[in-house]
Amino acid sequence: MGSVGQPPVVVAAGAAANGREEVTVYVKAGVDGERMGACPFCQRVFMVLLIKSQHNLLRFKVITTNPAKPPPEFKALGLKHVPALIHGDDGYDALDDIIQYLDTKFPGGGLEYCNPEADLATKDFFSKFCFYIKAVNQDPSKLDQALQKLNSFLEKSTSITNGLTNGDSNHQHDEEEEEDCLPEAQVQFLCGNRLTHLDCEVLPKLQHLRVAAKILKDYDIPTNLRGFWRFLHAAYTHPVFVRTCPCDQEIILHWHDRPETPKLSHKKHSVIAKEKPKYSFDVPVHASVVTVVDE
Repeated sequence: MGSVGQPPVVVAAGAAANGREEVTVYVKAGVDGERMGACPFCQRVFMVLLIKSQHNLLRFKVITTNPAKPPPEFKALGLKHVPALIHGDDGYDALDDIIQYLDTKFPGGGLEYCNPEADLATKDFFSKFCFYIKAVNQDPSKLDQALQKLNSFLEKSTSITNGLTNGDSNHQHDEEEEEDCLPEAQVQFLCGNRLTHLDCEVLPKLQHLRVAAKILKDYDIPTNLRGFWRFLHAAYTHPVFVRTCPCDQEIILHWHDRPETPKLSHKKHSVIAKEKPKYSFDVPVHASVVTVVDE
């Protein structure tokens, strides 16, 4: 069983979840075969599980695995990919199926949302990033445009009561609903002041963009995107994102190993693989930036 770099990877919910059958999620193993590797889809599922466990809706554990050498339980349930989720006799390795199963079997946690404008604002940046990091040319204009689109949405969000819905029918999370009514200036995430499914999808991809584009293409996200950086700062100070985020080195090696992406020298690849895990959780500020290093 692997570790995430900071807290242990095994997560158990509180007393309300006692007696429930434990959910197991398999995520990509890192370069050492133990720690969590860099897969934005694995982190998304991990974030959703952690949020639901914090609401005492389930118990779960995370196991790092090499998809090329899947464990026996994968074969038994016909699973081939990560992330993969096993709960009793049920097994899923399609991302949408995993999310739907968790919301159906363990409803709640405040993850539901209804915000077409946020969906539209977040739609393009990851595909533009994937194209840019694979392209031979150095023109980042399409990626810049996609990030500006996201930033514009984040800066102009004037109402945080924009159709956000809670999965619980009887308003079981009144405190969270009150948080969604904070003043405009305090809006932290895409659909209010708590993480939703959209944040869990978008934030891991943004971290991959930030780290990989800098190292492999020498691309810096513009510092004048204030809404964008405010959004990332909210993630970097939220324990759910911090706990589930892979280290920089894993993100770099994940993209290095993909077809058509810029390659590191064998020596540099080896050095990065052996480095102490680092986490880029800094944002542009007047003071010196800070990079978190796992002790």
